[in-house]
Amino acid sequence: MAGGKKKTSTGNGRTARRKSGRRRPRWRTAAFTVAALLLVSLGVYLASLYRDISTLIDQRSAALSSSILSAPHRIRAGDELERSRLLDRLASLSYSQVAAAEAPGQFTKTPALISIYLRGYHQGGIRYEPSLVQVHVQDGKIAQVTDAGGIEAGHPLLEPEVIGRLVPGAPAERVEIRLADQKPYLVSGLLAVEDQYFYWHPGFNPVRIVEAAIQDVRQKRLAQGASTLTQQLGRTFLERRDRSFERKFRELAVAVVLELRLTKDQILERYINDVPMGAYAGAPLEGLPQAARSFFNKDLSQVSPAEAAMLVGMIQAPTSYDPRRHPSLATQRRNVVLGVMRSEGVIDEATYQESVVSPLGLSRPPGLRRAPYFTDYVLSMLRQLPGVTGDLAGLRVFTTLDTEVQAHAAAAVTANLEKLEKDHHELRRSVRPAKLQSSAVVLDAHSGAIRAMVGGRNYSESQFNRAASALRQPGSAFKPIVYLSAFDPERSPVKPVMTLASLLPDELLSYDGWTPENYEHDYQTQVTAVAALSQSLNVPAAYVGSRLGAERIVRTAHELGIPQDLQPLLPISIGAEETTLLDLSGAYQVFANAGARSPVYAIESVIDANDREIYRHEDSPARVVRPDVAYVVTGALETVLQSGTGASASRLGLDVIAAGKTGTTQDYHDAYFVGYTPELVAGVWVGFDTPQSLGLTGAQAALPAWTRIMHDAAATGARDFTVPPGITMARIDPESGGLATAACRRRVTLPFLQGTAPVDECPLHGQGLFGATDASNRDWGGWRKILPVAAARTAPNKPPPIANVFGKIGHFFGSIFHR
Repeated sequence: MAGGKKKTSTGNGRTARRKSGRRRPRWRTAAFTVAALLLVSLGVYLASLYRDISTLIDQRSAALSSSILSAPHRIRAGDELERSRLLDRLASLSYSQVAAAEAPGQFTKTPALISIYLRGYHQGGIRYEPSLVQVHVQDGKIAQVTDAGGIEAGHPLLEPEVIGRLVPGAPAERVEIRLADQKPYLVSGLLAVEDQYFYWHPGFNPVRIVEAAIQDVRQKRLAQGASTLTQQLGRTFLERRDRSFERKFRELAVAVVLELRLTKDQILERYINDVPMGAYAGAPLEGLPQAARSFFNKDLSQVSPAEAAMLVGMIQAPTSYDPRRHPSLATQRRNVVLGVMRSEGVIDEATYQESVVSPLGLSRPPGLRRAPYFTDYVLSMLRQLPGVTGDLAGLRVFTTLDTEVQAHAAAAVTANLEKLEKDHHELRRSVRPAKLQSSAVVLDAHSGAIRAMVGGRNYSESQFNRAASALRQPGSAFKPIVYLSAFDPERSPVKPVMTLASLLPDELLSYDGWTPENYEHDYQTQVTAVAALSQSLNVPAAYVGSRLGAERIVRTAHELGIPQDLQPLLPISIGAEETTLLDLSGAYQVFANAGARSPVYAIESVIDANDREIYRHEDSPARVVRPDVAYVVTGALETVLQSGTGASASRLGLDVIAAGKTGTTQDYHDAYFVGYTPELVAGVWVGFDTPQSLGLTGAQAALPAWTRIMHDAAATGARDFTVPPGITMARIDPESGGLATAACRRRVTLPFLQGTAPVDECPLHGQGLFGATDASNRDWGGWRKILPVAAARTAPNKPPPIANVFGKIGHFFGSIFHR
């Protein structure tokens, strides 16, 4: 019995143990399963997050490296120092003026010498190493450029500036640095203040998390921060900025992924380049390097300990510690950081004492070199290039833009519009789309490279590019193309060819019902070709067009680079067809470049993400006009600025050798001035988007802006146009076309093709009162007597000409009082 009981008891114990044993594995299995599922889920989440963050890192890298860059600036001997804006360019590139230039990004200056330690850069396979150059200045000009050893340095280059991004959403202005190039006190100070254990933790600091959690529990809200530098960098990959456990967890997970994806130095370098630093003038400041340029106009590698402390101190609250808005708070915060740097041994006591009493030392920020219309134009051209696909990530586009010239052009356009509206109240419009508008382009006279482009008065209000896309009638600005066809023996159907001394009719003539009129409704019966062009007379231009034929004019315009489908109708001779300001200015480039056409372009080269050059612009000038013929046009257009419709340019400040032409369309809808120096071509248009009368001519509305652009942009002073072979210079009376005498009240020296210069003296002033020949009966080059093909007839009600004898008397006394 007892044994049975024991057996039974033993059996029950075993049964209990078996039951208990079966129960324990089930709980373990359930717990293991839950844990495994959590780990797998976490692993899957982290793997997915790793993939996403890796993609974002690559995309961010591509977005920030995908850039549109300006042209580098050549430092050339012979340029005037002030006109070249060399010192302004150094300031815009944040070069630091120091006692001795010993590192890239520094320069020294004395009255006779500017030493510049150029930063290096690379453009595809071409690498420009950092180098020290010496710019010798004499009498306000760059006399010589040498290297550190005094050897001629040629034309050293200031590095290009970033003027835009290719990827939407990327900051337009960006400065990238390498961690190895930074001062130890900046890096160590940053770690001492923001993350002392950065090189030891796995992306998050458990101790700081616990401390922050305790504080949050006490305050019953998420208030305390415990973020490491890695977590702060991780925030820049997250869209949400609210304080929540979900965001904190995701921020922690991103930090872990960043630690797996990047090395510690890469994380720190990325943080320095990306940390938000507030904003200036509405544009975000991203990264310590950009903040250093904005506040101190220095490279980050050049900041002092006090400046480094101010930048590090701003990270905690960029808006609150912005030194421009809150200098007192910024100074207090800077000194706190300096105290931490001293206590951690980053700086010594002497440096600390010197730094805490130093002023903030803020500089005027150079500002972003904005050229929004130009960058839009570059993007449109980029997609048409061979080898460029739809994916622009990683591309670097080197352009032709000169940032200084662009800034001057934009300022000139804005100032001119403001003055026009101030002086002419009827031009003011309260509704933005109806406001007075203007555009401008500046081209290199030899290469056709676009140096500046202003598409309107305000890009934020209107992105329509009036320089490159607006088709408008050019008016009289088109006339040089007409006269070119008449001057050129290879184009003109009339023999002998017209010269600047040829006499043309200036009286109302009708062509199949079309009767062109001069703007002033003033007619001189006949005028020389140079006077007709310089005074912008419509009647002689129409007459020349009738002799040439509209088809020939259209052909010449196309040869000069105007691509539009121009209608071969006679009104084209006074600019009645439509083209763009860019194309019209490109045609003038042929005149400026001695008859060689270099197509207008904006992109020099394109470099892909692998640093391979996938496109390079090749200069392909084509001889479309003989040099001597182009020089005859230039000679005529010089008189426009000397004594013609553009004569006010000298009063407005033009002090360089230049040639150009005004343009005013019917009813004063459009105002132009297009002209050139030996180095640059510039065109300016003023008008309303919806055509309506300005009541102003091209000289009144457009010439002031053009003059200011040329005055500010020309790097050299009075460099003259080169006289080509085959040209004879003759001094003539522009009224009669004869060789000038002492009695002529006006005398002008003009170019003529060899063998075409006048040989007779001025018939109006050459032989006294009664012996002068009647110029109205002279046949100068065959252009005055031959009327157009049966279509031209003298319009009715023409005022009678003055009798010859009284005309001679008038000229005689005029010659006495106007010598």
